Amino acid sequence: MDLPDTPLERTRRTRERAEELGRAADRATDPEHRQRLREKARRLLGDELEGREGN
Repeated sequence: MDLPDTPLERTRRTRERAEELGRAADRATDPEHRQRLREKARRLLGDELEGREGN
């Protein structure tokens, strides 16, 4: 299935992925793994914000 590759669609998918990572971090039992997942989610959202400011 090919998804439209519009800026709005990319933003939606990025946010969904960050939310998934946040939920995975909530379920993680290992504190280090939980921290890595949260950092990855923050990076995704930070990259999204930087990309939007650049437009």
